[in-house]
Amino acid sequence: MKHLGGWHALWRGKTCLQLVRSFMVYVWPLSIVGRLFYRLRWSPPLYAAINRRSRCVFRSIPQVLNSQGVEAVRALQVEGIFRTSVAALAQDPGLFRDLARDAGLMLAGQDIQRKIRQRYNASDAKWYVVRAIGHRAKRQPLPSSFIRFFLHPQLLSIASTYLGLQVRLNYLDVWHNIPVREGEPSISAECWHRDHEDQRIIKVFVLLTDVDETMGPFNYVKRSQVGGEYGTLFPAIPPTGRYPKQDVLDQLINETPLPSVSCVGPAGSVILCDTGGLHRGGRSLTQPRIVLVGVYTSDAGLDAARYSLPRSVGHEQLSPAAKFALYS
Repeated sequence: MKHLGGWHALWRGKTCLQLVRSFMVYVWPLSIVGRLFYRLRWSPPLYAAINRRSRCVFRSIPQVLNSQGVEAVRALQVEGIFRTSVAALAQDPGLFRDLARDAGLMLAGQDIQRKIRQRYNASDAKWYVVRAIGHRAKRQPLPSSFIRFFLHPQLLSIASTYLGLQVRLNYLDVWHNIPVREGEPSISAECWHRDHEDQRIIKVFVLLTDVDETMGPFNYVKRSQVGGEYGTLFPAIPPTGRYPKQDVLDQLINETPLPSVSCVGPAGSVILCDTGGLHRGGRSLTQPRIVLVGVYTSDAGLDAARYSLPRSVGHEQLSPAAKFALYS
């Protein structure tokens, strides 16, 4: 099996818009203009102007939070992370079963199974991550269980209340993480970093398999979100996020110590976190790690995808918050 690195790895799996942005940010002298453009875009006046509509919609839609929703918002504000389960969050005991079934059906496609058997995804810089949707979001309707969960009123209210504006469903996919063998190359997500999509980002992970320490669980530095105690430690630089020097950050985590958490747990566990904070993924050394991933951002968020509804769900059935989340 051949793994291509270097510059080739940087361009794999990119959309046309992402490629243009990469040229604007990394290729001199375009980078002078490109980096200035994105910094201005996220400056307080322009950021507020871009999100004017989403703030108006947020004020017009009742944000109904139950006791766990209130706890989740508080935890996100203080720690940057909240952990729960599908059943507890959605108050639907059968929803996780439907999510796992539909995710399995999506991963059963011929091309996806070929990549899993080959243990290599040549179309993605994250070579051991096989995505069920990838860049086909516009062509592939989402299963109704995904709609029920990611557009659930409680989840939308948590994300919107935390951000202080009505959120968009920026990204949604199923990730099959192939177990890695000794000596195989690492990927960038294994390094501590801050995500690039927005100033503050709500990312949701649903564990579809049990995850222990041998399976590369998600790690997060508590209180490292914007506004948190460690929010100014290696701050994100738009539009690339931030990958600080790993040895320096590892030393701070081990010696200070910074409060990091490793998110192991049984299938059905849910992690809500602001990935504008410092975090990293890991490589599984034993079993496949299968995770359902959703991302919520503001209107200023980058790389937003638009998802199709299944035939069983009509547009008129969606709440105003759900329609807004889908850019409807």
